[in-house]
Amino acid sequence: MGRYSVKRYKTKRRERDLDLIYDDLSTKESIYKLKNQPLDEYKPGLGQYYCIECSKYFENQQSLNRHQSSKIHKRRVKLLKQRPYTPLEAEAAGGVNMQKFMESVEKYKSKEQYKLENKEDFDKLNNIKKDNLDALITGIPSEEFKKEQEKELEQVVKVEGQGEVAMAE
Repeated sequence: MGRYSVKRYKTKRRERDLDLIYDDLSTKESIYKLKNQPLDEYKPGLGQYYCIECSKYFENQQSLNRHQSSKIHKRRVKLLKQRPYTPLEAEAAGGVNMQKFMESVEKYKSKEQYKLENKEDFDKLNNIKKDNLDALITGIPSEEFKKEQEKELEQVVKVEGQGEVAMAE
């Protein structure tokens, strides 16, 4: 036992709960707001490189990309595909606030339907790439970032072109 078993429960290691993160991912506005935060000198990367699913800030785009391909991030995304357990559910299991719980279930169903209808938009917002901090502060995009965006545009055009060919056949 000892002191080491208690470390994971300390306040400084506290993370946001899954139900709060799930709410952040429920609307386009909240995703956009979290991805485009104002510059904050007290956060890593001035608060510009944020992973919504894990609620972590990163130093630059490269470290954010590395994190998004990691096993930890993929596990968190898998957990967030299901509706997280909320205190309201616990109360309903005890027989308290049943009406409120039923309303939340209906609200959840409508949110899920909205997410399914606009899945592409949610994915685009969640995968926004940003330039390095020097370019963000000065407002002048770097050459590397321009090249990456041109490559992505070419890939999108190729994919759309292939879709049209397949439909024509």
